[in-house]
Amino acid sequence: MSLEPGEQLLAEGRAAAVPVGISRFCAARGAASELDYKRLSVADGRVMFHAHVGLNTWPATAAALQEITAELAERGHVLDRYGLALDRGMGLPPERRALVAKETGPRLDDEDWAALATVADTQPHLGDFMIGTEASVENTQHALRNGITTVGNLGQFLAFGTPGADDLAVVRATVRALGVMAAARGSGALVHSYLDDGLAMQLGSYGDYLAWAALEIHVVESMAGARLTHCYGGLVPQPAARALIGLTLRRLHGTGGAGSMVYGNTVDYSRDLAHNGEVLSEYLLTDIATQLHAPTGHAVNPVPLTENLRIPSAADILEVQLLAREIEADARRSADLFDWADLDRQADAAAEYALATSRRMLALLEEDGVPVDDVAGLLAVLRRTDVVALERRLGTVAPEGIARWQPWKASTMRRMADDLAAAAHDLHGVRVVLACLDVHDLARDVIRSSLVRLGAEVVQLPTDSLPEAVARAAVAEDADAVIASTYNGSALTVGSRLHASLAALDYDGVVVMGGVLNEDRGGDLPVDVRADLEALGIRCPETLADVPAMVAGR
Repeated sequence: MSLEPGEQLLAEGRAAAVPVGISRFCAARGAASELDYKRLSVADGRVMFHAHVGLNTWPATAAALQEITAELAERGHVLDRYGLALDRGMGLPPERRALVAKETGPRLDDEDWAALATVADTQPHLGDFMIGTEASVENTQHALRNGITTVGNLGQFLAFGTPGADDLAVVRATVRALGVMAAARGSGALVHSYLDDGLAMQLGSYGDYLAWAALEIHVVESMAGARLTHCYGGLVPQPAARALIGLTLRRLHGTGGAGSMVYGNTVDYSRDLAHNGEVLSEYLLTDIATQLHAPTGHAVNPVPLTENLRIPSAADILEVQLLAREIEADARRSADLFDWADLDRQADAAAEYALATSRRMLALLEEDGVPVDDVAGLLAVLRRTDVVALERRLGTVAPEGIARWQPWKASTMRRMADDLAAAAHDLHGVRVVLACLDVHDLARDVIRSSLVRLGAEVVQLPTDSLPEAVARAAVAEDADAVIASTYNGSALTVGSRLHASLAALDYDGVVVMGGVLNEDRGGDLPVDVRADLEALGIRCPETLADVPAMVAGR
């Protein structure tokens, strides 16, 4: 079935508009919406703070929120907003969520939605598996009715997949949800996009990363009529780059915009808590100082120091929230942290480049026959676009300031792929089926690049593949090895389904599984299941460097 015109889908979304509620948090502060609250906070010179919370069930998550907000209030602090880290199954209609394994984070029942905005004194933000999924419209309606007015994630729509989802159905639902958000624009509705989740972070320069942000603004605001808000930072380790991105986004969004949050630098965290504390101090000082210099409404997100060890508990989140308030005091004494006049000049040049390059991207897509004047057709193509190939065709050169740094994914992929490809393994004649079974694609892309350089033939499956589909592909492709990864608390369920499906098809090749190999077994936090997977005959590498040897030793 072909895709309906974008205007038709947007009209259907506007017709599905719902009354927009006011959360407990906003009502208590005389704000009509989170956007209104952000503008009031900017006017008052307040720095806002965000926490990401998502234990395995909603009751456990609600209890954590109550503990965090109560402890902060006792010390005279406010948690301005929280992001609910939901299970990926929320992207499917309720009757089909059982199709996918339960991952880290809660799944919401109908009766849970109202509690999101009433259970604690903080404003909810929904950035995961809402807009950009088959359940986009229902999720958006639930959120708006309950005063949750920042809903995403356009970045995930462009780069992620939900197992068992139909691609055209996802596009239709997403465009309709943009129509719902457009109808609620006057009530403060913000379509959230996390740039580091999406295609922007696939690009090789921060200039093009910002050009992609400009393209998203064009699609959501000029074409769909909704208001877009951007998040950035989780994969941006360089302090000056963080500041420059924030300043440039301020220019791209204009005076009427407001950011969602600045995510803490997660890529420099390790398993050493003292080291993580140093990283946290550096990025928080930068992010808070940037907000003090040029407020955008972005809330600052201190990432728990235990992020690389486990799902953060309430105590872990509270620890960094309190540290952030101390660092805010340092930032207010650090007006000379950067040469702000120079950074402002660089941001002017970066914004000019971003706008011109986004127009160049659209021109190239139009040359390729993409319907760039139809929001549904354009989004459907962008979702499947090879942005690295598109970038190679641009012929543009970013200004010197923003060109000083390369985005983390591009630089890390190159370094890790070089290290892996240097391994003394000849994989010519080896055929591999490769599948990342959730949203984390860096390791998959590094492994693909490295195995190809070592001579292997690699068949990569989309992120919306189910374990049974991986097994069928392994047999159909006559693969010598299957490599799968998962990170979100369902490793044993996924591994068991993959093992059973392969056994049913008499597959006898190597099976390798990596990522964060833990499982939600009903407690607040998942447990490690590597031993259980190895008992099934699945090989579990300690590091990426172990993978070529496992494949070579088939």
